[in-house]
Amino acid sequence: MKRFLLTVALFVSISPAAFAGELDLGLRFGRVVDTDAGGYELALRYFPVKMLSFTGTVGYSQLRYDKGWYNKDVNVIPLAGYANVHLPLPLISPYGGVGGVLYTAKDVSSPNLNDRGTERSGTFTVQGGVDISLPLPKSSLTIEVRRMINDKQTMVVGGYWFRF
Repeated sequence: MKRFLLTVALFVSISPAAFAGELDLGLRFGRVVDTDAGGYELALRYFPVKMLSFTGTVGYSQLRYDKGWYNKDVNVIPLAGYANVHLPLPLISPYGGVGGVLYTAKDVSSPNLNDRGTERSGTFTVQGGVDISLPLPKSSLTIEVRRMINDKQTMVVGGYWFRF
């Protein structure tokens, strides 16, 4: 009997009904305010219900730091997760939420040997934005402002979502 109940629970949990929400795939570009830092991110967003989404992103950024007598170029790969609450209006859907970002930064150009290498860091985020529905089916644009708490930076992100 236990085996039967476990089998039924397994099939129910992996059935399409368990994934009844909507899934979006996005490509976004962002810039950090007051710096020359910018980057791209590939995002996957899941809506278990209309008003709540969970987003995971992986990205790439290239940063340049002025260290006085030399410039330091750094390649950054951010891995992030966000939870947002949406106001599901027909054409424009504002949202806000919280999240976290883990960074892997690799210095690729510093002439200072003590300044080279790979660093890992993380930050909490607070973000808000708006999704704008397009006349194309299953498509929307997004504009988002993200504040990275630990890094004390503000990022403006824009991009395209495609819904499955």
